[in-house]
Amino acid sequence: MKSRQNLSIGIVSLGCPKTLVDSEVILGKARGAHFSITQDIEKSDIVLLNTCGFIRDAKEESIDALLKLLELKKEKKLLGVIVVGCLVQRYAGELQKEFPEVDAFVGSGDYKRIAEVLKKVADGKKFITVHKAGYLANSDEARVPLTPSHSRYLKISEGCDHTCSFCVIPKLRGRYRSRHIADLVKEAKQLADEGAKELVVIGQDITKFGCDYARRSLLPELLQALSVVRDVRWMRLLYTYPSTLSDNIIQAIARSKKVCRYIDLPLQHISDKILRSMRRGGTKKQITELIRKLRVMIPGVVIRTSFIVGFPGETERDFEELLEFMRETKFERLGIFRYSREEGSAAAEFPDQVPEPVKEERYHRAMQLQQEIVREVNRRYIGEELRVLIESGDSEKAGWWAGRSAMDAPEIDGSVLVKSRKALEPGKFYTVKITDTQDYDLLGQI
Repeated sequence: MKSRQNLSIGIVSLGCPKTLVDSEVILGKARGAHFSITQDIEKSDIVLLNTCGFIRDAKEESIDALLKLLELKKEKKLLGVIVVGCLVQRYAGELQKEFPEVDAFVGSGDYKRIAEVLKKVADGKKFITVHKAGYLANSDEARVPLTPSHSRYLKISEGCDHTCSFCVIPKLRGRYRSRHIADLVKEAKQLADEGAKELVVIGQDITKFGCDYARRSLLPELLQALSVVRDVRWMRLLYTYPSTLSDNIIQAIARSKKVCRYIDLPLQHISDKILRSMRRGGTKKQITELIRKLRVMIPGVVIRTSFIVGFPGETERDFEELLEFMRETKFERLGIFRYSREEGSAAAEFPDQVPEPVKEERYHRAMQLQQEIVREVNRRYIGEELRVLIESGDSEKAGWWAGRSAMDAPEIDGSVLVKSRKALEPGKFYTVKITDTQDYDLLGQI
């Protein structure tokens, strides 16, 4: 049997970028306990599965991944399987009963015990720890990167205090907590030293950063402090909440030379009736004014949003109002989600639940409309020159490279496909002239 020092640890990270940062911290603690780290699951002795429990599709993905890992364990290809994260925080008891062959379960707030858990599993012992939800690491805690070194996530807060009726995030991640600016600047410098050219600032609601201890948003101050970090060229903001996106924050984004003109603004719906039922804390009039203000105060801004279709009580008229709003507003980036009836959420008990076939039909209609809008929006950029961060070469087409403009967040948005006679270097910026469009992507050349 291998000694602990020779055991290799792998991780399968599911869900959002916030979970990905947690996975990097978890691996950092494993490495700090002198376990070796591998990104090849088939070469791992112990595998951690970091789960998502937000909506039904995410839960199903987590269970499917767990079943595959347990099959590897059954075939003696793995010594141990440890399940961590949101699904454990939500369903620890049920998971223990359903999957007794899992070696350990760790809730979303107990990552400080990872080294202890790994040692127990290595010794053949079972373990479970589920306490306060939502772990928030600081700059002194090592991270093992799971993204390219040139683009890293900076997690500035944890948890959520909003009471949206469809959401269970507060139960999975706990109350809202912010880090301190000095600690975030320290971590940003560390990430820059490791090669980061882009910092993606994330939290469940970054617009409330600092409100828990300063009683006001400190996001403008944070952006100013981060702007002096050398070598970081782009800062991208994910998850700004519409009702707390203030003029001060908008002005700070507009002033900054490093913050991308890219606003992630999850709206969820536009019908006043549905917004009230969702407990979103805003109205159609306020949302329309906010979008107008963003486009005036930040010229050229790209707005990404998300909508939920099939929410309880959503009528065909409500849905048509949403489609008309999409036609009028022409969001540059947009995601559509089918409503997921989550136990423990207020909306799960609402009357007038929408049938699944109706949700599916509305989802496809909304997605088809957005595809038409994106084609129209993307045509605006033909002939323009964009600054593009190259990510990788195309393995199938020689002379083509994939990158992202300031308008594109990692993983969730499209790409800029670049033709170049000379080899390009991933992690470097190039000026690209846009020549054509392709579905959600832009085509260009150096």
